[in-house]
Amino acid sequence: MSEQTILASDLRVITRYLSSQQCDPEVALSAAGIPLDTLSEPRGRVPATQVGALLAQLVDQFPDANLGLALAAHHHLTDTHVLGITAIASDTALDALRRLVRYQALVSSQEPLGISEEADTVTLTKSIAQEVVAEHIIQVFLFSVILTALRNISGFSGDIIGVGFTGPAQGPEADYRERFGPRVKFSAQQAQMTLPKDALAQPISTGNVDILTTNEPLLASLVRAVRENNLPAKIKLAILDQLPDHTLTEDEAAASQNMSLRTFQRRLEDEGTRFRALLDQTRAERAESLLGDPACSLSEVGYYCGFSEQASFSRAFKRWTGQTPSDYRKALLAPDH
Repeated sequence: MSEQTILASDLRVITRYLSSQQCDPEVALSAAGIPLDTLSEPRGRVPATQVGALLAQLVDQFPDANLGLALAAHHHLTDTHVLGITAIASDTALDALRRLVRYQALVSSQEPLGISEEADTVTLTKSIAQEVVAEHIIQVFLFSVILTALRNISGFSGDIIGVGFTGPAQGPEADYRERFGPRVKFSAQQAQMTLPKDALAQPISTGNVDILTTNEPLLASLVRAVRENNLPAKIKLAILDQLPDHTLTEDEAAASQNMSLRTFQRRLEDEGTRFRALLDQTRAERAESLLGDPACSLSEVGYYCGFSEQASFSRAFKRWTGQTPSDYRKALLAPDH
């Protein structure tokens, strides 16, 4: 079984909390085997076991703190990079939650979040992924962060129908009720938060179809790279990460994996591919996705795929697919397609 990992930048909440307590974050991270500079790497990941060890340290260091709530107060939307930005670009808060669950592997390869929808309610569930104390911290942190985001982006002010945590309270129960409302249950069989569906169905002010069009293919590739954890997936991700502003070169791709160019080429050969093929495949997949959106002009599609000239994009797309971009779009959007 592959090692479960967490997005390293999501641990910045811990460094902010420690700094607010006049503690040196690097000391705690080092004790858990986590280099501080990992948190600054855009795609850095940390083994889930090390995250559990870090949380256990915090419990010993701050035995009287409700760490789940305390850490949530230091969370920034940008900690989750493109996932947070894309989620709040959704049409409604409910769509934002759906995207959060769909692409959660970017943040945690354990993919612990679930969502179920009934006629009048939406329930988020959190599966157990750590030992009891660390798990409780994560559950409280996660539900608190989600609730704050919902209130910030949609003006959600509805009452929480109910929230449950699998462990006992860590601190005064009044603190939980102040955050989540009166219907809080401890030592529950399932960690979950149930919300009124109608309050989540209203349009949100941050909705942006252009962001969704651009970012969803990237998110899908990010998630594939986490799940597959292979070199070609990582390189396609690195290529997507640079578009449209820059087209990654083979030398840059090798350097991004801390490999010499020759070692990099040999590793790709072992996987049955070459860098140029991955570059073409990545651009073609992005183009095909964008061509499915009639609001995105052909010149914009070319731009998002890293081409400064429409003619160059058209020639490349025909080489990839055997069709011009306009013919591909016509066939894709035909009524009987």
